[in-house]
Amino acid sequence: MKRQTVKKLIQCVAIIAAGVLAIILFMLAIWCRGKNSEPVTDEQGAAQMQQAEPLVIETPEAAAEGSIRVYDYDGCCIYAYYGKIRINNDGKDGKDIDVEAIGYLEGYQEHKEESGARE
Repeated sequence: MKRQTVKKLIQCVAIIAAGVLAIILFMLAIWCRGKNSEPVTDEQGAAQMQQAEPLVIETPEAAAEGSIRVYDYDGCCIYAYYGKIRINNDGKDGKDIDVEAIGYLEGYQEHKEESGARE
């Protein structure tokens, strides 16, 4: 029993020694690689930064024309508007949405009022 304990202790010490040796070799390899590389001067660093391409952000011009379609509860298109659209207020400020439509309206289906509605 004493031999097994000594044997396990020796195995643990060997594993720990191998781990420490691996760490030392890894650190030595990093140190040698850094020592062999040439130092970068401020001028070289600035030149590398100047070689980078500038960031270009393109903002497309907003469209002023489009279409608006009105669907009923069955999914049928009742009306469609085509032409210029101007959004005066999108409602994000808490006020009513205000949209102006300058163009023409097409009716796809006859609009029927529900029973009991005013005529």
